[in-house]
Amino acid sequence: MHRLVYFSNANLDLNLSAIEGMVETSAERNRPRHISGALLYNGQNFLQILEGPRQALTPLYLQIRTDSRHSGVVKLVHERISMRSFPDWGMKLVCGAPEYTAVTRETGPREGGLSAMVDGFFRFGQAAAFAELR
Repeated sequence: MHRLVYFSNANLDLNLSAIEGMVETSAERNRPRHISGALLYNGQNFLQILEGPRQALTPLYLQIRTDSRHSGVVKLVHERISMRSFPDWGMKLVCGAPEYTAVTRETGPREGGLSAMVDGFFRFGQAAAFAELR
């Protein structure tokens, strides 16, 4: 089992509805490949956490890197794990918007490094970005 985490800049033309649709489609595609994870969105950037078999994650990441809905993709983590942080999520959207904040605190990963990465991500650019979305 492996975990892959990357950061990218969201295409400014994307709206929250389009991102929710993207996550729904990803969840359907990921389940048969035994991939789980979360797409975190702070209004400007994505931080995606993918967990699953290495042979499934590698081609998925190569495909993600060329997706026009974001740019500046940087792989932050690719590590072997013994347990999933998101075992029941084919893919789930977690945002810094008020209605998603409780979900992040209640169901987010508990590991030190990953948890700190997620917390820092939501502090980056959140207020201004969500003011524009609303």
